[in-house]
Amino acid sequence: MADYHRIHPVGVGSPSPSPAPDYQQQGGKGRSTASYGEKEQLPITAPQPYAPAPLPPPPRRRSRGRRCCRCVCWTLLAVLVLAVALGATAGILYAVFKPKIPDFHVDRLTVTRFDVNATTATVSDAFEVEVTSTNPNRRIGIYYDGGEVTASFNGTELCRGGFPALYQGHRSTVRPVILLAGETRLDSAVTTQLLQQQQAGFVPLTVWARVPIRIKFGAIKLWKMTGKATCNLVVDNLEARRRIRIRSNNCSFKLKVV
Repeated sequence: MADYHRIHPVGVGSPSPSPAPDYQQQGGKGRSTASYGEKEQLPITAPQPYAPAPLPPPPRRRSRGRRCCRCVCWTLLAVLVLAVALGATAGILYAVFKPKIPDFHVDRLTVTRFDVNATTATVSDAFEVEVTSTNPNRRIGIYYDGGEVTASFNGTELCRGGFPALYQGHRSTVRPVILLAGETRLDSAVTTQLLQQQQAGFVPLTVWARVPIRIKFGAIKLWKMTGKATCNLVVDNLEARRRIRIRSNNCSFKLKVV
């Protein structure tokens, strides 16, 4: 039987196998040479010196100045908040109750003792002063917690006494009687002027009172305040056991928060 040659067809357009790149062949040759030849020599390097681990940073301490500054700031803030709250409360109470200042005036002045010693330049005296206080407020009561009252002549104090403790209700009038007594040494000029004013029938006197009070708004009793009353009087004489006529009577009253 005759042998036939087999012919393998070649596909038209099929890509022909490309030869391997030179660097792959070279790399292959290098690997084969290294595997069969001498071992590959690595560069010799000196070992790194031992470095100790870094220490943690020390804790930061807050200075005393910062703490004091923060404390002062908080204190000022608290005081500011308290002042705003008190101001708002006072404003609300003022708008609701509409408070008015009490009216003070001296109704009567009685001299029970008045002795002037020209030799020693001293005056020994005792007064009874009847004061009328009118509270015009409809919803506000006033507590008077005592106090002090003085009477003076041209700036020289003659006698002093105490204001009685009492309560004055809404739209009411009280008439406390204040007892004053004292013994004062006068200089010659004041003594001469006092005697001249007595003879003329025009003696200027100043009755001054300083009274701690508390205002009551409905059922709320507020903090303590100071009431200051000043009455400038002119009387016709200062003789004991004589009726004294008040020629001029001018009084003022002020409130001040303690």
